[in-house]
Formats: sequence, structure tokens, C-alpha cells
Amino acid sequence: MLTSGADLHTLAERIETPPGLSESTKREIRKAIEDARAAGYAEGVRAAESRQNGGDAFHSTTSAEWMRVALYVQREKHRLPAQHHQFVDDMAARTVWEREPTDRQHRYLRSLFLKLGGKIT
Repeated sequence: MLTSGADLHTLAERIETPPGLSESTKREIRKAIEDARAAGYAEGVRAAESRQNGGDAFHSTTSAEWMRVALYVQREKHRLPAQHHQFVDDMAARTVWEREPTDRQHRYLRSLFLKLGGKIT
């Protein structure tokens, strides 16, 4: 029994709908939670891929290492402008046949790799 004269239904209503929280505020809070969840999921996927594929650091971009760079850039191409996507896919396709890129292609691929946060050590 409540001493203020209110019943349990009134108390439950007050807990479910606290004063000062409008529907628009609730929508904003739900949207912020949804955005945080999506960002956390994306970060988790990147971390898992990084662990599986050896991370962002490469010792060089010569010989077979360029293949790892090309595949890394392809996985992350969604972060690049669309004008680079065809080149990135072409470089990744070359890894199947182990066809070395030209010097100019190598420099371009390396610049995209560095732009995406990759590190060459």
C-alpha cells in the first residue's frame, strides 16, 4: 500500500513514462543506441578481420606482400570514393594469378593503403 494515496498502476505509469521525456527525446535516445550498436559491431568486424589477416602493419609492399595490401584495401574499399573501386578490385583480382602490378599501380595501391590507415613497417 502506498502512503501518498497512489496505487501501483500510477507508480508503474510514472516509472515507464518519467516526466520530461517526450516521444521525440525517446526516439533520439533509441537512435543513438542503434548508432552506437552499429558502430560497435562494425569495429568488432574490423578487429576480427585484422586478427585473421595479420593486422594493418606490413613489412613491405614488394613481392608477395603487395597481395596482402591489395586484399586489405579491397576489404576496406567502402571507405574510399567510388572512383577507386574498379582499380582496387582489379588489383585484388591480380592476386589470384600472382600478377605483379606495374610501378605506377604499385604506388597508387600503396597510397590508398596508407589513406585507409595501413602501416608499412
